[in-house]
Amino acid sequence: MFVNLVSQDLTATESLYAAAGFVTLATIPGPGGAPSLVHLRREKYQDILVTPGTSVSGSTTASFAAGDVDLAEVAEQLRAAGADVSGPYDTPWFSTDVTFTDADSNRIILTAPRVADQAQAQEWVGSNIVGDFEIPTASSSDAGRP
Repeated sequence: MFVNLVSQDLTATESLYAAAGFVTLATIPGPGGAPSLVHLRREKYQDILVTPGTSVSGSTTASFAAGDVDLAEVAEQLRAAGADVSGPYDTPWFSTDVTFTDADSNRIILTAPRVADQAQAQEWVGSNIVGDFEIPTASSSDAGRP
């Protein structure tokens, strides 16, 4: 899966997303040699394809697992890079999020589980979520391991 963003300034977009931990994997030239696509990646399966053009404000929101990073530090790096940033803030669904909006009005959320609240989260899930799914347990996730 790729998130597709449209940007009026590919260089500025690359720079801003670098502050969120994304790296440029590839830049594809178009007619005349100007970039027609920039492929960014933060972690495995966290890809963004950016193409030049005029974006539609509010048309794109994407969430990415933050991984093992200090979200407060990431938020400060994004602010320093010129992004409109909210957070880090705790959500009612037991995560801590940082949301940033780039110059083209694309909204990106970096989210991490609140480890300290995992027992409370499991209890909440057990009494509030209904559906055909299994909640993994430590013993089932360790099955087959030496």
